Amino acid sequence: MYLARSQKDVTAFYLAALASEAPTAERLSAPVSDRFAEFLNAIDVRAPRTALDLGYGRGTYAVALARAGFEVVAVDQVPTQILRSRLAGLADLADRINVVQQRIENFSVERQFGVVVAKDVLHYLRQDQVRETLTRCIQRAPIGTGHFLEVFTDIIRTDRQGRRVLIEDEAAYTADTFRTTIERLYTGWNCHMSLTRHRERNTDSAHNYFEANRITVHGHRTTDHEPRR
Repeated sequence: MYLARSQKDVTAFYLAALASEAPTAERLSAPVSDRFAEFLNAIDVRAPRTALDLGYGRGTYAVALARAGFEVVAVDQVPTQILRSRLAGLADLADRINVVQQRIENFSVERQFGVVVAKDVLHYLRQDQVRETLTRCIQRAPIGTGHFLEVFTDIIRTDRQGRRVLIEDEAAYTADTFRTTIERLYTGWNCHMSLTRHRERNTDSAHNYFEANRITVHGHRTTDHEPRR
């Protein structure tokens, strides 16, 4: 037996979590990871000083990109005020971040970005939407561009009674199918992928409510090959 959750339910959950700073598997209030700092330090000097943050959440990565000197477009379906209120206390960075309220799969990439970040968000899309979203970014990527992706695969969610929870239209990648997708799309890029096991447990429950593999992708464009669909 399993419980189904709609995309609307997921949106409502994250709106509440962002408002209350409640813990989530994505750890929305955590500082940027060492993996991301390593990636940012390796960005090619030829890359444009522009960045796209897909699914910005509380804006931690958008702010880090702005601090690093990038002009940032931050896209998420949550109300822009969530990030704008945080930026109100960061006047020196606010002008560097353009906040856009939109579902990331519908965002039209009309300019070149030297950095694209999609952290802990792509697995909520259908697999065809993931391919289309990344393809749009790749097609506009000049030499030197860097992409930083973190995606949960092999996801097992349970409620407090141990019942399996499934989310409507989620990608449901395995580690192997996600790796294959990246290898197919990022033709001619220098891509490094790493996998870590991730578990979350409520303190008053005997069950892990979330288990998954987290795959981190550091991709750097080194040729002009176009992605295959």
